[in-house]
Amino acid sequence: MLSPQHVIIISDLHLATERDKGLFQADLELAAFLHWVRKSFNRCYVVLNGDSFDFLAGTSEEAINLDGLAGQAATIAENHKEVFEVLGDIAKSKEHQLIILGGNHDPELALSSVQREIENQLMTSSPQSSIRWLTNGEAALLRVGDARVLIEHGDQYDSWNWIDHEALRRVVCLASRNVSYEGVYSAPPGSRLVINRFNSIRDRFRWLETLQPFSPSILPLALEVILPSLADNERDQLLGSIKEFRSFSRRSVSDVVLSGLGSKSTYWAGDDVERQLLSEWLAQYEREEHVWSGVDDIKAAFARMVARLRGLSARALLKRASKRDSFFKIEEPDGQYGRVAKLIEKGVDLVLHGHTHAAKAYGVTKGLYLNTGTWAQLTKLPDGESTAEDWITFVETLRANSAASFPRATFAQVSAEESTKATLSGWNNNLPEPQSSWCFENGGWRKE
Repeated sequence: MLSPQHVIIISDLHLATERDKGLFQADLELAAFLHWVRKSFNRCYVVLNGDSFDFLAGTSEEAINLDGLAGQAATIAENHKEVFEVLGDIAKSKEHQLIILGGNHDPELALSSVQREIENQLMTSSPQSSIRWLTNGEAALLRVGDARVLIEHGDQYDSWNWIDHEALRRVVCLASRNVSYEGVYSAPPGSRLVINRFNSIRDRFRWLETLQPFSPSILPLALEVILPSLADNERDQLLGSIKEFRSFSRRSVSDVVLSGLGSKSTYWAGDDVERQLLSEWLAQYEREEHVWSGVDDIKAAFARMVARLRGLSARALLKRASKRDSFFKIEEPDGQYGRVAKLIEKGVDLVLHGHTHAAKAYGVTKGLYLNTGTWAQLTKLPDGESTAEDWITFVETLRANSAASFPRATFAQVSAEESTKATLSGWNNNLPEPQSSWCFENGGWRKE
């Protein structure tokens, strides 16, 4: 087990083949942060915990195209030169090691051609260069002082977005023999929804990428805004994709093993709520609109949308989703609690995730859970106490494509000095701002 003195973890950067638009708009801030890490810490591991790169943004191809991926990685590096320059300095430093894990937006990192291109862009050809790739679904298991630390992206526990790494390995196996790999690997339904439906309308609805938490129970809100603006065929295709998204029922091997083989009602309890809310909306929508047949004009369509939203609020569909959400409450447990508890039972003391974009720091039995949040833009939903009128006003901002987004850059630090400490911090005005700090003593965590 690796034993660094310091570990700095960031996730969900979403560096894409574009600059100053979309999810990531913080090149100078991220470069300044990485420079601070390089200058401030020795014997330090810097961990990019998944979705550091975004191969989904703007793409229209569902099938994986091995031939074009290295070029896409090169374009990402070209558009984020400042970030790659400092990452290269970290990788070449004798005092640091760079660890890169894959996520659900960058499973392409598992391919050797993509890894080589990123290494070339980081200019890490010198002998002391140190990059550790963990891109086949595995976690990073470290010991920091007395604490055993498990780092994984977290998509393994998201039934709509987890990556089938076994299928991806079969693609590599076949491609290396010049054998067709068509149909061997399929992107998860969340990714297919983005690629096939949302990417084509992302400029018309910029908030689609930043609205959080973008769960199945929140999809009705987005659809009510989007559907009136689409042509009939686009509308039908989007609804078809939503139904596929709702009905998907496979689980990753990590989730299956951790969840055990209990009853289906227990096993699917968390997702059933999300599916129920989405199904409830779809049923009402199709009853009232018959998939929009007979809509006379946009004004009438919007009037029906407002009426439906009032009904949804009255039935507490959106309120239920919003009240259940603790996205912006750092120390309030979320849907990851149960899985983290299982990992703690297996003998680790600290679990770190990304994926959800929700920065978190809370205790789980004797263990601790940190989620490193995101460096991407965020758009906040109305809270659970909002009225129907508040929701209608919010919808108006979405329709006008004027919903505000904002950055909330966060990172985690785990250090072994006199004792082991774990801290979730924000990065504001080029300085770290601790938000929740914990100390590991006598086999358990104490909040400072």
